[in-house]
Amino acid sequence: MPALHALSLFVRWAHVAGMAAILGGALLVWWLSLPRNRANDGMVVHVAERYEWIFWAAIGLQVMTGVGNLGAFGDALPASASGWGTKLIVKLVAVLALAVVSVPRTLVVVTMAGEERPRPGLLSALYGGTTAIVVGIAGLAVWLSHG
Repeated sequence: MPALHALSLFVRWAHVAGMAAILGGALLVWWLSLPRNRANDGMVVHVAERYEWIFWAAIGLQVMTGVGNLGAFGDALPASASGWGTKLIVKLVAVLALAVVSVPRTLVVVTMAGEERPRPGLLSALYGGTTAIVVGIAGLAVWLSHG
């Protein structure tokens, strides 16, 4: 296996692993914050704090590996005016939107970390929304890879 092919495979694997960390973490925090047992509210905020670190590292990984993937395919990529190019632009805008709407979520979690009575209902809404956006982006990625 040529070294460039192995590197390209690793970059694609890292891209998928980063997305899995983003989706899995958001889903976990959302599930933990559902209104079932309020005795664990502090634990939910602690998990959310840890997730935020993972999220921002994974977003950075997504950007780096996304650029790497585009570079690996280079001239073989369809033009941005094509159907595939339009799908790619939609996915890139969705990832940018995810990053932008995640800033307030992170700030809420940081603020809640110092509170005696965290608001898991708010966390549930924030992480449910994050999960929905990430599922949408994953759907766009699948659509992009098969078209």
